[in-house]
Amino acid sequence: MELSNLTLFSGEMFDDNILGAIALRQEGNAPFQSALLHDFDMVVLMVHEEQEEERIITHTIAGERRTQTVHVGLDALERAVMAGDNNELLTSLMAGEVIWDAKGVLGEMRREIVQFQNPLRERVLFTEFARFLHMYVKSKRYLEAGCTMDAYNCVLIALYHWARIEVAEAGYFPDPAVWEQVKGLNSSVHKLYEELTVSTETLDQRVELILLACEFALMSKMSDCCTMLLNILNSRKEPWSIKELLQHTGCSQLGAELPLVLRKLESRSLIRGIAFWAEDAGDGHTVRYTL
Repeated sequence: MELSNLTLFSGEMFDDNILGAIALRQEGNAPFQSALLHDFDMVVLMVHEEQEEERIITHTIAGERRTQTVHVGLDALERAVMAGDNNELLTSLMAGEVIWDAKGVLGEMRREIVQFQNPLRERVLFTEFARFLHMYVKSKRYLEAGCTMDAYNCVLIALYHWARIEVAEAGYFPDPAVWEQVKGLNSSVHKLYEELTVSTETLDQRVELILLACEFALMSKMSDCCTMLLNILNSRKEPWSIKELLQHTGCSQLGAELPLVLRKLESRSLIRGIAFWAEDAGDGHTVRYTL
C-alpha cells in the first residue's frame, strides 16, 4: 500500500519524510496480543528518524473506519525490541503490513528478529537475566517481610523473564505470548509456572519452592546470559564506573537491575570491583568494574 492511499483510509495527513510506516488491521488474522486494535479498525505505526517525545498517539475517523496512529522514534522502537517490554510496538512491527520503508530500516529490523543472531540475542539474554535477577531479589525480600502476595507477584514476573531466557537460549526471539512458546519447548520453567499457580500447597510454600529453583537457574545461567556485559567490560583496559555502564546502549535501560547484576557477578568472581579514590565520593571510594 502506498502512503497516499493510507492517508485516504485514515483521514490523517502524513509527512512523506517519515522513516517507515506499518499498518495493523482488525480484519483477518490480527494477533490477539495487540490491545492497540481494541475498538479500532486499524493501527498505524509511524516511525520517525528522530522524535523528542517517547510516543505520540492520534485518533482519526474516515467514514466508519477508526484509526489509531502511534508515532515513535526509531530509538524507541529499537528499545522496545531489545527490552521486550512493549508488546504492542513489537506486535505491530512483526505482524503489520509494511506500507512505507524507503530506506529498508523496518525490513532489516524484522530480518534481525527472525534470524535472532548476535548481537541481538546477547542483548536479549542479558536484559532478561537482569530483570529475572531483580524480580527474584524483590520476591525474596517481600517473603522475608511477610508480604506473601507481593512475593508471589514478583516471583511470577521472575518466571516470565526466565521463560523469555529459555526461548532465547533455544534460538528464538521471545514472542509477546511467551508461555505458548515455552510450552512447546518442554521446559522446566513451564512446570514451575504450573506449580506456582495451581499447586495445593500454601502460598508461602509455593513461593519458597519457586525461589529455590530461581536461585539455581540464576547461578547456572549467569555466565552465558551476561556475555554482553562481560564483553563491554573487556572492551577497554580502564575499569568502568556504573555511571559509564548505564550510558552504554546495551545497559541504558537497566538502571534498577544493573547494580544487582554487577554485585552478583563480583560475588561469583566473574568480574572485579576496584576501589578508586575520588573527590566526589566523600570519605569513601568509588568502585569501578573490570574482568
